[in-house]
Amino acid sequence: MKPFDESLHLSFFRNAQFFAADLFSESFASPFPVPRESAGLSIATPAGNWWQEVAFYKWSESNLEVVGFCNWIRYADCYLCGGMCVRSTFYRRLPREHWLVCRERGGIAQMMLETAFRDLTDCVAWFGYCGDRKAYVVDIRAGYQPTRHKYLIVKWNAELSDARKREVEDSIAAIGPF
Repeated sequence: MKPFDESLHLSFFRNAQFFAADLFSESFASPFPVPRESAGLSIATPAGNWWQEVAFYKWSESNLEVVGFCNWIRYADCYLCGGMCVRSTFYRRLPREHWLVCRERGGIAQMMLETAFRDLTDCVAWFGYCGDRKAYVVDIRAGYQPTRHKYLIVKWNAELSDARKREVEDSIAAIGPF
């Protein structure tokens, strides 16, 4: 059996609908968030500001499966993280050796967050809007911190004064759920 690292691949796309629409629909019972100017948020969301992260798992040479998805929208000098999902049947189907490695690394969602924090660095912060308890635990493990706004979490990528941090948090909170 190949090592876990050779079976898992994380990639960013400007539009991952081709790969991840089924997983997103299965996870949220909602249409896939196709990158577009008017994505239903209170801010403009030009397609060029979107990155969509996809986790692929290679079961064999002929069987590649999308097992994770996350949406990243650049707004001002921050990224907004949303729509994180992992295929509900993935972990129980993993070979034990791979399951142990995946669990040790925090799972697919945590690995996706850590990859984004490493690769999407043209920002002062990454924000999430999280009301799900299990997802929140993963987010905190990955480095997010709560803000004074309900459900809004942040991971800072720049040294800012406390006053500036509060201004940025307030501007992101004003968007509402994302």
